[in-house]
Amino acid sequence: MSSTAGSGDNRAISPVIGVVLMVAIVVALASIFGAIALGFEDKLQEPAPAGAYERAYTASGEGNTDDRPFVVITHQFGQSADASNIRIQDDAGNSIYWEDVWTGGPVVKVGESVHIDGFGSDSVLNPICDAGQTYWIIWEDDDGDALTVQKWTVPRDPRLPPGSPSDSDGDGIPNWC
Repeated sequence: MSSTAGSGDNRAISPVIGVVLMVAIVVALASIFGAIALGFEDKLQEPAPAGAYERAYTASGEGNTDDRPFVVITHQFGQSADASNIRIQDDAGNSIYWEDVWTGGPVVKVGESVHIDGFGSDSVLNPICDAGQTYWIIWEDDDGDALTVQKWTVPRDPRLPPGSPSDSDGDGIPNWC
């Protein structure tokens, strides 16, 4: 006579172990995915304000102190932005924040502008001396992550008017260039 007593009990343990293992795997996977999702939470941030900036270049420097060539950068349309988050950088890597060269309030709104010539309040930037010099308008968040909003390249060499105090040799190129 073969002994089959108790074999029914052994088979009943097997499904219980399977259910316990399945629950443990689901809990472990949920914990892992939860940790990953929470780990990226600090990487989620507000997007850069959308907008456009117009640049008006005056190669003759007409209307500026000592006929210095300059560019006026105007926030043409789009969202307002914190003036401490927008910076202007030249091709030498020098940069200045909008709030440091602007006489407005803490928020840059449509129609507001800065005057860039490399002198005075924006003297950290190189003065405009040659066609091909490049300037970038960069939006930077509070964590230091940056996004180039616009790039501008000087389209032509400065040409100062005859008799300009900034052109001692009369060649139309500023003395400081």
